[in-house]
Amino acid sequence: MSGDPYSAAGTEGSPVTDRNRGYSAAMRVMHAGTVALLLGSYLAAWALGGAATSAQAARLLMLHRSFGVTILVLTLVRLAWRQCTWVPPLPADLPGIQRLAARAGAVVLYMLLVLQPALGLAGSMLHGDRIVVFGSILVPNLLATSRPLARQVFQAHGLVALLFLAMACMHVAAALYHHFIRRDEVLSGMIPGVQTIRRSGKSPRARAPHASMPH
Repeated sequence: MSGDPYSAAGTEGSPVTDRNRGYSAAMRVMHAGTVALLLGSYLAAWALGGAATSAQAARLLMLHRSFGVTILVLTLVRLAWRQCTWVPPLPADLPGIQRLAARAGAVVLYMLLVLQPALGLAGSMLHGDRIVVFGSILVPNLLATSRPLARQVFQAHGLVALLFLAMACMHVAAALYHHFIRRDEVLSGMIPGVQTIRRSGKSPRARAPHASMPH
């Protein structure tokens, strides 16, 4: 995934200096960490159905919940951090409808990154389960046990998981579109080592020197 595709702390159309090349190291690390945690969470959930023993299922469930709680905490930290750090603006020549879609997509992704683990956490509490993050940190149960309500929350948790997968696929597709079709700096601004593909006969600086992200 390409990361946060819209500007919150940065100002579109403002001068870009060498200091403001792409996302900060902290934002890149949090983005990569979120991707890794999401992969772990989904893999653990999918493996649950094939667990050979109840002990193995319990370990997988503990991992799934641990990844989910960590994703929730990391997302909240990430949202707070982006309010006080540089966030690259969108390319200056991006059409208005794509600009709106990029911003709306980012907002929805952040909402789902909070909602999905929150639903799982709430469902576990309502079910009366003991939640221990990575076998060492006990999460206090703040909800009264209600098995019927827990089932409904877990159903919502599963539906949101599918919705998030669809949004994540769209996010990846948009990042690849920016990199290989538009050949702008959206993907390279988030992932270290990715080089922007230059447009033939043009450079991003020649296109809009006051608003484009440099290489």
